[in-house]
Amino acid sequence: RSACTLAKYFTTPNIEESYGIKKIKEYFEALGFSNPRFESAEIEHPSPFDEYSRPRMQDLVIWGESKKGRILACIEAKVDEEFGEVLNQAYKKAKQEFDKNPNSKSKRKARIEELCKKYLDVNPEDIKPKDKTNIRYQLLHYLAGSICEAKEYGNVVFMPIMVFKTDEYNETEGKRNSEDYKQFIEALKFEMCNEEKGIFKRTFDGIDVYISYIEIDFEN
Repeated sequence: RSACTLAKYFTTPNIEESYGIKKIKEYFEALGFSNPRFESAEIEHPSPFDEYSRPRMQDLVIWGESKKGRILACIEAKVDEEFGEVLNQAYKKAKQEFDKNPNSKSKRKARIEELCKKYLDVNPEDIKPKDKTNIRYQLLHYLAGSICEAKEYGNVVFMPIMVFKTDEYNETEGKRNSEDYKQFIEALKFEMCNEEKGIFKRTFDGIDVYISYIEIDFEN
């Protein structure tokens, strides 16, 4: 549902003047990137960030320029679909897979360990179900891929989580996702940089990362 709605949002009435392009431009301008110009975009764009497993598959990536330099948006689209497993669940499964077959091509266990160490400074083995660091694995995966994508292009990346409140949107499930996002923001120690737009910022490895949870009323 989110993929189809995202496609419609970025092609209505047409790509160049779509609701989606206008929304991304609005947020970049709110961050001080005046007159952003978008050059290209790609759906289901792979963003590799380590030597393990598959790359992060971005729902949509948009590359552009501003007077301040290159800009990049890595978009995650949702209606009310969950952000996947929490870290301790994901790690438990990965560890079971590794113990069963240490020679497997799947390196998910090592990937989760490295992501937790780099971004949360914790060992996933120690994460308890109610710990603040027990965030949704998909969001950490999303962050890592977006940072590496920015390293290839510039030093700024905007990560808008675009939540489409269509007629199929479930308020209870949507609230769960919003809470999971807030937990992610707190665990990663992002700081508010634009209260009006609800945009948070943190710098990782020289990359300025901006993130926002954008709820959009839109018919699919």
